[in-house]
Amino acid sequence: MQNQKNNTIKQSAGRKVFLAIDIFILVLVCLIFIVPIWNVIVTSFAKDIDVMGSDYLLVPHSFTLSNYIRVLHSGYMLAFRNSLFVAIVGTLLSMVISIPFGYALSRKELIGRKVLMKLLTFTLVFDVGIMPFYIVVRMLGMINSFAAIIIPVAVSTFNIIIIKNYMSSIPESLIESATLDGCNQMSILLRIVIPLSISVLAAVTLFYFVSFWNRYFEVIMFVNDSHKYTLQVVLRGLMFEGDDSLGGGTYVYSNLKMAVMVLGMLPVLIIYPFIQKYFVSGLMVGGVKG
Repeated sequence: MQNQKNNTIKQSAGRKVFLAIDIFILVLVCLIFIVPIWNVIVTSFAKDIDVMGSDYLLVPHSFTLSNYIRVLHSGYMLAFRNSLFVAIVGTLLSMVISIPFGYALSRKELIGRKVLMKLLTFTLVFDVGIMPFYIVVRMLGMINSFAAIIIPVAVSTFNIIIIKNYMSSIPESLIESATLDGCNQMSILLRIVIPLSISVLAAVTLFYFVSFWNRYFEVIMFVNDSHKYTLQVVLRGLMFEGDDSLGGGTYVYSNLKMAVMVLGMLPVLIIYPFIQKYFVSGLMVGGVKG
């Protein structure tokens, strides 16, 4: 009895040490992500005098909305609207393509299903390269248009596989019952499959939206008109290429740069809370089931 009690005490002590180390590591990881974001937010509300020395602000020295007012009345809002347009239109187009595609691949009676899956998976491993990509876009006449940012990347193999795996988990009896009731495949997709797949579709929608919102490479490669630049391209120029981004010889301090960055984070921060409850469950089922 005494030995068992001693073992229990040792296990409890060991578990406490493990929990203490675990908590320390988790807190450290959280700080690594939170501190830079907090610095961006604090600096965006700071006055010019507080950032002239390029201090890393963690404690607010002042509070002003003038930085955001300057951004709202500058050329950055055009880039913001361009990014928002690309993200919304691109996400809608991608979902319209990916949902039927994923549903078709989930049906066992689809002719050539295994071949299509192999071809689809092949694109995850091999890339055609930059030059063929550019030549195809140019031949299609999409240079210097929003279509060049949206259409070539409208379909994600990874997202389609997630949708396909999730829809494969839907009970076959539901599909068969709807077929016996006279429903065609489109009706089954709209009335049964999509309502049952809300969780995975919410997760994939977020993936597509973030992907289009962060588009940078396609913009600098295909778009020549600065009025069609997205916020990411403008922000990159603001952060690294010059400090006269507002024109007129106005020096741009880090507080204004951070205000632009906060506006760049807003759409994702606004969308995520609404689909968070679907996010984990959708990925778990869609990513595990074969």
